[in-house]
Amino acid sequence: MTRGQYTDIQLARLGVFLNYSQISCASPSDTTKPCPPALSVEALDCAALSSEALCDQSSFTNKLSWQPTSSPSCDANLVGYRIYYGRYPTDSLTQISAVSVPTTRFEHSSLTTVAGCYYVTAVSRRGLESGPSNKVCVDACPSFLLPNVFTPNGDGKNDVFQPLKCPRFVEQVTFVVYNRWGAKVYESVGSSLSWDGRGSDGAELPTGLYYYQATVRYALLDRNAPPQVLKGWVQILREGVSMK
Repeated sequence: MTRGQYTDIQLARLGVFLNYSQISCASPSDTTKPCPPALSVEALDCAALSSEALCDQSSFTNKLSWQPTSSPSCDANLVGYRIYYGRYPTDSLTQISAVSVPTTRFEHSSLTTVAGCYYVTAVSRRGLESGPSNKVCVDACPSFLLPNVFTPNGDGKNDVFQPLKCPRFVEQVTFVVYNRWGAKVYESVGSSLSWDGRGSDGAELPTGLYYYQATVRYALLDRNAPPQVLKGWVQILREGVSMK
């Protein structure tokens, strides 16, 4: 508002007059985002795992924890965090969950492998999301060992040719068997290996020495990881022989 009057004596009799500007409306805005958290994920120590670790386990859990970070340029008023996951490092990570403050831990469960990548973001009271935290990727610890003799004689002991101890993180096994003359007698492809000593035609193979090649693909962090190729021999024993 301005106040004024005319300087002309004749007009000065009109007195003081008021002049208002136009009306302009606005609301304050704050685009300050939170700082990205600092993330860590528990990883398997492959060197420390025993041969029987994770035995018969088909479901896994990754445990995440993080710490909020601060800066004068970041909004410290947080309401929660968002968790992002990708199976492979080259994947675009997608949100899998959200938690409220003061929670700074999350368990990603029901996984078929521990291999995967994560980052976490913070969310302010105004609903603004921080940039991603550091990206953390964890990998699996594969294992697949085969015996060299089995006795498919129907006594319920050592009747099938299968991996020793605890195979870990196996995704696919291509198994091929040859007789001593190099002829292929059996082949299978699947997520596991359990051969009953029969040929591809279903007939029992005779006692003797056979050669195999097992091509094993694991559920690892590298999408294009080459398979492990195991070559060896196995002896079939029948005629009432039993092995404990």
